[in-house]
Amino acid sequence: MQYDYDLFISYAHIDDLNPFGEERGWIDLLHERLSVLLAQALGYEPRIWRDGHRLQGNDELTGAIGAGVTRSLLLVPVLSPRYVQSDWCNREMETFHAAMREQGQLPGSPGFRSRVFKVVKTPIPEHLRECEPVQIRNLIGYQFYGEDESSGVLTEFSPAPNDKQYWRTLSRLVADLKQTLIELKHRTPATPWTPAPATAPPAPAPATPATPTTPTNAPPATNAPAAPEEEAAAAAAPTRFVYLAETTGDLSREREDVRDELRQRGYGVLPEQRLPLDERLKVEEAVRADLARCCLSVHMVGPRYGSTPEDDAASVVQIQERLAAERGAAEGSFQRIVWTPPGLGTPALEITDARQKAFVETLHQSPTAGAEILQATVEDLKTRAVEKLLAMAKAQEAQEAKSAAGAQRKKLKQVYLICENRDRQFVRPIKQYLFKENFEVITWLEGEAGAERLAEYHRKNLRECDAALIYFGSGDEPWVRKNLEDLEKAYGYGREQDWAASAVFVGQPPDDVKEDFLTHMVPYVIHNLSGFNPEDLRDFVQAVREAEGETA
Repeated sequence: MQYDYDLFISYAHIDDLNPFGEERGWIDLLHERLSVLLAQALGYEPRIWRDGHRLQGNDELTGAIGAGVTRSLLLVPVLSPRYVQSDWCNREMETFHAAMREQGQLPGSPGFRSRVFKVVKTPIPEHLRECEPVQIRNLIGYQFYGEDESSGVLTEFSPAPNDKQYWRTLSRLVADLKQTLIELKHRTPATPWTPAPATAPPAPAPATPATPTTPTNAPPATNAPAAPEEEAAAAAAPTRFVYLAETTGDLSREREDVRDELRQRGYGVLPEQRLPLDERLKVEEAVRADLARCCLSVHMVGPRYGSTPEDDAASVVQIQERLAAERGAAEGSFQRIVWTPPGLGTPALEITDARQKAFVETLHQSPTAGAEILQATVEDLKTRAVEKLLAMAKAQEAQEAKSAAGAQRKKLKQVYLICENRDRQFVRPIKQYLFKENFEVITWLEGEAGAERLAEYHRKNLRECDAALIYFGSGDEPWVRKNLEDLEKAYGYGREQDWAASAVFVGQPPDDVKEDFLTHMVPYVIHNLSGFNPEDLRDFVQAVREAEGETA
């Protein structure tokens, strides 16, 4: 599918009227700032479609505007009381939804959510909630409003340069748009996304009441300049997800801080939609589905009890914590952090609801399924969450490396034959015999190379070879003892597997002192001062094969 535009801004025109009579409205400023900030973040100017004229409710969604909706990669609906009541806005949403359905992306699927970025400009009154387009009703969105601390009234953020809350929310929106644009437009060939050949966007019909809002030389949405390799790799679809539990309104800003930190580091954050509150079973179903995709859950618990399903008394915060505990009990690799702010329960942060007080006491007194209880700053929480994720990734990499090494070992077993260079003639028949037994023989021979290079080669063999055979020939006993100690030091060099077998072969040239050599540092000490007999290594070879699950 070819997309001519990066994003389509869907809005109600009344929301672009400035109450102070100034020329620049809220939507106009949003459009301009998205264009500038995304251009700076992406390295090219995005193509943004926004209708600039009023349309009547009985007008048809055809021409350039209809094409703009269907030919846009992302949709940015700006919700308000007027938006949810607008037939025109609902048609734009339905048209975008229908186009995605034709592309095989079902409503409510992750693919659908990732292409819709719900901006909430003005709080939607309770009596209008059912008017919100059903396709985005449960999306969490980007709220450009907040609760006034003094009055408790929900108030819009101001687009003025000095409103930190407005710019903070806008920065979150830009960061997420940027990440999704890079992901969808610069996927690797292994992913199912197939960009179309570059073509110029169709020119709008003269009669269509639309306002040009993109530069004429902007590239089509599927032919944007490639992002740097590092940036494209960082923005690839995340493979490790964190369940950042929904929390109460007083902790929404703290939750956003944690969410932004995790997303900027390349982790996926769930849930992406609001949890349904009409039935407890629906809440549990949604939470379990998201938890199943995650390796870590983070629960932020404050003084408020929070919302409850209509048919249950337990808060959504409690339900999520309980279900995550069940997941942790069932799967040991799943980890959990339960965070509470410093001072919770003190007069400075008093818990007035008896239900919440009991819940918090239970968390601290009997943490379930190995949860880590953390009472610290939000910065400490972010640090701890990232530490856990990095540790899990490292453990997984080590396990994968171990599995890969095991698979390689089964293909071809390596025997490290440690000897002095002057014993080459004596070890030659041993090497030939082991080779015939289908072993790869690695021989340590002293040479012209520098000591540091030889030492590194020695350590590499100690790490990687399956078995070790020390040939006690022209060297003295201290030389043998040193190499026996090296076999034990191999684990400090990074060796992960136990030795399949290890031995000392006491061989030519004959020496009366060598006849008395004994050690407990290896399972096998083989004496044959007269030469080599294949029977000498029978037990050694058998031990290597048995360690790999083979038979003689």
